[in-house]
Amino acid sequence: MKKINALVKIFSILFDISLIFLLINIYKLNVIPNKYLSIIFTLIILLGISITLISIKVKDKKVNIMLNIILLLLIVGSIVLSYYIIKTDNFFSSLEEVKEEQLYYVVVKKNSDYKKLDDLNNKKMAIFENQSKNYKKVLNEIEKNVDIKDKKYINVNDIVNDLSEGKVDSLLINSNNKELLDENVKTFKDNTKVIDKISIDVIKQREKDYKNTYGPFNILISGIDTDGNISKVSRSDVNIVVSVNQNTHKILLTSIQRDMYVQLHGTDGLKDKLTHAGWYGIDMSRTTIEDFLNIEIPYYIRINFDSVVKLIDTVGGVDIYNDVTFRGDTRYFAKGNIHLNGKQALEYARERKKMPDGDWTREEHQKVIITAIINKISNSKELLTNYGDILNNSKDLIQTIFQLK
Repeated sequence: MKKINALVKIFSILFDISLIFLLINIYKLNVIPNKYLSIIFTLIILLGISITLISIKVKDKKVNIMLNIILLLLIVGSIVLSYYIIKTDNFFSSLEEVKEEQLYYVVVKKNSDYKKLDDLNNKKMAIFENQSKNYKKVLNEIEKNVDIKDKKYINVNDIVNDLSEGKVDSLLINSNNKELLDENVKTFKDNTKVIDKISIDVIKQREKDYKNTYGPFNILISGIDTDGNISKVSRSDVNIVVSVNQNTHKILLTSIQRDMYVQLHGTDGLKDKLTHAGWYGIDMSRTTIEDFLNIEIPYYIRINFDSVVKLIDTVGGVDIYNDVTFRGDTRYFAKGNIHLNGKQALEYARERKKMPDGDWTREEHQKVIITAIINKISNSKELLTNYGDILNNSKDLIQTIFQLK
């Protein structure tokens, strides 16, 4: 009996220690509103005090044996819960804004005598009139070494013609625009050469901090049309505003057409396709959509092809209801309830040419996949069994800012 009583006291002390450890981790997580945090703290403290008093007063052998079992289960539960909280805290701590890199080229005619940037001193350089702050940053870097007489254009064909006819000596262009010219303008790739490359960190557009008062807020989901390193800037083909109403506990997903002509934030002159905002970084997409919809979007989640594939595979695939029958590149998508792995889900979310309403249907399918991921994570055993893997994979697959810390 003495051993059982002693064991109760030991377990009681260990339980109190585990509760203190749990409270510290809950507080450090810093994501629970204060009004709920105080309730949680009060309940946990009362539980600890109650268990301690019971362990002191109870002398019955059978009750103490039962109490030992309960204490052991509570200790294990507290440790497991602390583990998940620590994993979550480490995940949030790792979600710093990833630096976005943009590569710019200085292009000249292939048969010209220009071989390096210094050869362009006091020469004419063509740039786009509708330039972003990133273009200006690159120009500042160039002008540290040479004097440039920049000539602004609003039409890409005029730039190509003037470069070909020698009316300008060079062209400053980012890697994405150059790729388009190489693919769509005959002879451009064969008749030009790159004499310099400038890589810069994309300028952030955020002008103010946002303080969440636990009311409704917006998140931008930006999907770029590339795989590999998430810091690589590219076209934002997916632009979905997630409106979270914490009062009604509802979420609204609003898709915006990728080819919608909008005024890029901080620019004047001609409008451009929304998808091209992604070339200048996630903040250009975010602030441009803020201007377009006249709303505030303080948070964003930026993903690419690899993000979708690996995240869905991590949770064991997703189940959806497919509203239209079609054959994709790798599988046949039958109408009705179907299960998709990562690659299949990406293929399903990208297809538009075979859809009855083209891009409109594709946008609906993208929201179907997002909803399926949320349902899979929140309503199944995946959250518990794969929680660590989900967090570990997500931090390497997404670029985001959430002011939770």
